[in-house]
Amino acid sequence: MAKEVNKEVFEVLPVPQAVSKFVLPSLASTLITIIYSLADTLFVGMLNNPSQLAGLTVAFPYFQFLNAFSSLWGVGTNSVMSRALGEKDYDRVSKASSHGFWGSLIFMAVICVLFQILERPLLYAAGASEQSYESASVYMLIVFVIGGIPTVLSIVMSNLLRAEGHAKIASSGLMLGGLLNCILDPIFIFGANMGVAGAAIATLISNCVSLIFLIVVYMRIRETSYITLKPFQGGVSWKLIKDIILVGLPSGCLTVLGATGCIIQTSLYSLYGDAAVAGWGVVNRISFISIYTVHGVAQGVLPLIGYNYGAKNFKRVRDVNKCAFLITEALAWAIMILSLIFSAGIIKIFINDAATIDAGVQIMHKYMLCTPFMAIVLLVSTLCQAVGKWHYSLIMLAIRQLVFNIPITFLLNYIFGMKGVASGQPTTDVICFIGALVVYHRCFYRVLNKELNGKK
Repeated sequence: MAKEVNKEVFEVLPVPQAVSKFVLPSLASTLITIIYSLADTLFVGMLNNPSQLAGLTVAFPYFQFLNAFSSLWGVGTNSVMSRALGEKDYDRVSKASSHGFWGSLIFMAVICVLFQILERPLLYAAGASEQSYESASVYMLIVFVIGGIPTVLSIVMSNLLRAEGHAKIASSGLMLGGLLNCILDPIFIFGANMGVAGAAIATLISNCVSLIFLIVVYMRIRETSYITLKPFQGGVSWKLIKDIILVGLPSGCLTVLGATGCIIQTSLYSLYGDAAVAGWGVVNRISFISIYTVHGVAQGVLPLIGYNYGAKNFKRVRDVNKCAFLITEALAWAIMILSLIFSAGIIKIFINDAATIDAGVQIMHKYMLCTPFMAIVLLVSTLCQAVGKWHYSLIMLAIRQLVFNIPITFLLNYIFGMKGVASGQPTTDVICFIGALVVYHRCFYRVLNKELNGKK
């Protein structure tokens, strides 16, 4: 049976329609992922135990490392595959899919062992107290050490399918896991009276089901797909692995640096008690609505941009970029405005503890101001990855977190206390927003216009 790629969507369909075909399933998947990430916090918060919610907050940055490793391999493989499809290099498409899948599996096996060895110092470094350590430890054992491999592989598999144009299928697998997690959480947390451990078990089962679903779907379409799961198709290619990792590195670093910043912020909030940590935990989850929304738009357009850049259809690349900017900013402003207006009500949904609500509202009113600026920074980063210009993305994200965010957060904490910690990210993203516009002009605006107008 002949293998095929949906060229009409990539090359012919009007840009708004083509973008919607990729972005809408990606956003639907993102919506479920958001609910997924909020579910554990929501149901554990219903226990009205700040120490258990604080334990979950302490563990969350390390859970984000799983997303970092997923992005490292998933986004990297997606970009390599998309550009190879545009160049009609189908052998490279197959090899990239194989190396991305098996490379991520071996990588995660090593990471999970290392985390188990270093678990105690890592959790205390993130701000765990004697009261919250046990909850954090149980959650991380189940979700990270035992569940790390299926979590990462499910997202990598989704990226492989999305690169070839199977956006709905790719999103369906992740949506299935998210919905299942929402169903299982109350059963294990309350029905089985397992608390945080129940939330972790629900997450583990859901990620395993997502992976199984995506592999079964792949098995059904493999005769018409260039994707292969044969171990390291054509023999191990270190050059291909290097290409995948370098392109995926900015996305991985974005999440790792974000998680590192989150660990530092949690540690600073711990100076103000478990209620402050719990309040920050809720705000942090809400902030992920904006992050995942931008991620959904960016992941949706990534195959379109990569394919057309590889095919040298630069006008279509420019038009897709414009569409992505408009969608991203509209969503970012809506999220920021709603979170500021309904901050107290949002916190109460998660936990009905007066001290936690008060701390959470104070933090949210400062922290969520970064949303529209952060959206542009993250979108530009992903657009650079889509065309293989990973170094621009990596430098921009490293400067954002290491040069600005961490020092600014410490400084503002010293001057203004808890409110200063919450103001660190907005201050950083206003500065980095300007840098992102400069990077976009250098990577896209100037280059694409030159290609379209002809070299002078």
